[in-house]
Amino acid sequence: MLVTPKSTLFFAKNEAGGKGFNLYLMSQAGLPVPEWVVFGKRYFHEFLQSADVKVRLEGILDRLLRQELTPALAEKEVLSLFESTPLPATVESSLEEALHSLGSDKVFSVRSSAADEDSLSHSFAGQLSSYLYVSGKADILKYIRQCWASAFSERGLVYRLENKIDLKKISVSVVLQRMIDPDKSGVLFTCDPVAKKTDTFVVSSVYGVGEGLVSGALDADSFWLDAKSGKMLREELVEKKEMMKKSASGHCEMKPVSADKVNTASLNSEEMNGLYRLGQKIQEQYHRPQDIEWAVESGKIYILQTRPVTSLDQDLIGYPNLWDNSNIIESYGGLTSPLSFSFALRNYKAVYVQFCEVLGVPNDIIKDMDSYLSYMLGSLNGRVYYNLFNWYKLVGVLPGFKQNREFMETMMGVSEALSDEIANRIKPHPSWDTPVGRLRKAITGFNFIKYHFTIQTVVDDFLTTFHKDYDRFRAMPLKRMRGDQLIRVYMDVERNMLGRWKAPIINDFLCMVHFGLLRKLTTTWLKELDSTIQNDLLAGEGGLESAEPTKALLRLAAKANQNEGLRKLIEETDPKEGLEALNQSQYTEFYKLVLDYLDRFGFRCMSEMKLEEIDLLTDPSYLFVCLKNYLKSGQVEAHDDTHEKNLRQQAEAKVAGHLTGIKQKIYFWVLKHARKAVKNRENTRFARTRIYGIARTIFQTIGEDLASLGALENSRDIFWLTIEEVFGIYNGTLPSFDLKAFVELRKKDYARFTEETDPRVMTRGAVYWNNTFIKEEDLSQVSSETGDWDLKGLPCCPGVLEGVVKVIINPSDNLDLNGEILVTARTDPGWVPLYPSISGLLVERGSLLSHSAIVAREMGIPAIVSIPGLTKKLKTGMRVRIDAKAGTIKILSE
Repeated sequence: MLVTPKSTLFFAKNEAGGKGFNLYLMSQAGLPVPEWVVFGKRYFHEFLQSADVKVRLEGILDRLLRQELTPALAEKEVLSLFESTPLPATVESSLEEALHSLGSDKVFSVRSSAADEDSLSHSFAGQLSSYLYVSGKADILKYIRQCWASAFSERGLVYRLENKIDLKKISVSVVLQRMIDPDKSGVLFTCDPVAKKTDTFVVSSVYGVGEGLVSGALDADSFWLDAKSGKMLREELVEKKEMMKKSASGHCEMKPVSADKVNTASLNSEEMNGLYRLGQKIQEQYHRPQDIEWAVESGKIYILQTRPVTSLDQDLIGYPNLWDNSNIIESYGGLTSPLSFSFALRNYKAVYVQFCEVLGVPNDIIKDMDSYLSYMLGSLNGRVYYNLFNWYKLVGVLPGFKQNREFMETMMGVSEALSDEIANRIKPHPSWDTPVGRLRKAITGFNFIKYHFTIQTVVDDFLTTFHKDYDRFRAMPLKRMRGDQLIRVYMDVERNMLGRWKAPIINDFLCMVHFGLLRKLTTTWLKELDSTIQNDLLAGEGGLESAEPTKALLRLAAKANQNEGLRKLIEETDPKEGLEALNQSQYTEFYKLVLDYLDRFGFRCMSEMKLEEIDLLTDPSYLFVCLKNYLKSGQVEAHDDTHEKNLRQQAEAKVAGHLTGIKQKIYFWVLKHARKAVKNRENTRFARTRIYGIARTIFQTIGEDLASLGALENSRDIFWLTIEEVFGIYNGTLPSFDLKAFVELRKKDYARFTEETDPRVMTRGAVYWNNTFIKEEDLSQVSSETGDWDLKGLPCCPGVLEGVVKVIINPSDNLDLNGEILVTARTDPGWVPLYPSISGLLVERGSLLSHSAIVAREMGIPAIVSIPGLTKKLKTGMRVRIDAKAGTIKILSE
């Protein structure tokens, strides 16, 4: 079947092969392509059926596969077979039809085009034959036969064998295209393939036929154009004394270039603009940088061929996504299970939809924002990341996008500047730029300001309602329910608790704005004062609900410290046996106090935002580890915050002495609201932790139900499923339901993931292929040039001390502490019970608003966060000196 520019997409794609299909696409796009037809692969297969060619061909290939023939000998035998076999009559009649359409007096190129199924996923570039300046029916028929034979060339056969491509499924089409006799020709790249940049087009140009450029026989003029405007950036001209042109015999030969053209640009401005416009159009057609062959004949530009540029790094191609875990690593440190990730992804969307609703964003706009509200998070190599582009777009619902963007970066601990390309891609929803949109944004801004004045009442009402709901769900016999019942309970939790999350999320944004504004005013108005004065101003606030479990634990330790026998029991018993040892002991009253603690705070654990972590209700050993640490270190009294309150008062006095008039009033007004927002943020986040505790119990129990059915090997395998898959088990929406296979597949994937992670990752196109998630961290420049310090981070709570380091990364590490300086990658509220047993805190990741920073300020623990290379450079047992006011660490001994 002849394939022409008017053929349907179906036939062009299935009959024409790679080159032919590309000609079809260019013709359909209206590009100036020399006239062409394709002899589809059906002609090739018809030829194979004639005179037992197929049987004899398969015999040759079988001998090749048995290694009785070399690829070179196989090529010779195939060529001999093809040359000795007459062509089907349909080939000759179709050629007559084609010549009638194209012009029998024209000169043509005859090119092979791979058309077997594997040709779409493998490159056969340079392995199939092309013949130029062919004229006359007899020669065209000869070269069609040779194009078919070239599919079995030595090089092609070796390539197919190496890539395990079935030799008996080879198909080849033939392109017949009018040859033009160009005045000039060359190549246009819609990128700079040498500099690996996509903001520049590069044009190379010679006189005559482009074969002189492709073969390297001729030097070419080069031009660099701005990809956005087409403006000439620079040019490099060469002497062009010769060119390739068609000779009288129909072949190419070298001819001299006229003297007036030797040292002048081979392209004029009109041709350059024409090429630029065509390059833009072709790139839009193919959606990736292209390598375009072109020619100019009698003033008209023709496009001969285009192919994707393969030399570019993957990180220059495709729509970008920017991932950052600077802040969320506090909640989801280390590898995070599919269930925890999907649970978080679902809830983040629900919460930020509520944020838009409470600000008065219309429902139709919220629905249109689904493309980013549904994807606020990502999972890379088992790690949870923020999708920063989508967060920036969300912030755009409020007035003052640029300023709010900076405040968000401060809250998240994001410090790297955005490139121009990224900044252009994070513009808010386009509806905000319309007159109605600007009015709507003003309304959302007014609603946001309104909450500024009412937020405390709103948060208090939220917490009151929350605790009523929480007590109701906590009283349910969750561990005795069936899986289908628990799914309904979870939906109730999602609707009545997570579905009423407007107060926490509004407060989070108020916290972002007030804290960001406080930081901005501090760096602008208080330059002469200590750069860490903001930390002192935020210390001593008190009233953090997340600190209450630790205070209650200290009260238990104080009580145990009063009884030598009880103290000895706790200190000498393995923490894993602690609860049962108490149960079997004479200390009945203390045992009841411990049970009461577990009833109130049994949802706690380290890494408590991850559902797969084991909480105190399941394994109370962490409680006894902490009690043992307190008793051993003598820390059995709640922290006296006098020191923090003094720091706060001194800092306030410094500010009052430095600022006067309206500036002083503004600063203290912002400070008051920043303190309130930070405190409310911690307390509402603790409410979130309680919900996660209920969810953990629900899903653990569902896992037990599925294990009893034989659907899972063991109950904890449920954490390898996504939340949608768990729902599908009971709602009948799983297309396949071999849960054990799912689990084994994901365990195998996670086994490949490492503990290494990069805080910021840029990906292009398909996220999980050809993108680098982990970069080598350069620690060579970490130390100061003077040697005064070896590591430096962000100071959180002041204090200078020397001590021994204890590195703890995971809950499974040794948690015994006795006044050491705790070194870790990140912390969350579940780490707070360790704080009374330490003298200082060093955290690799985090920000001034991270939980470790806030609680350390409240407990007066010298603390530094965001320390690059911390856990690689410091090891347990090292002695260091930390200056938590300057944010520096000096290693004293290994």
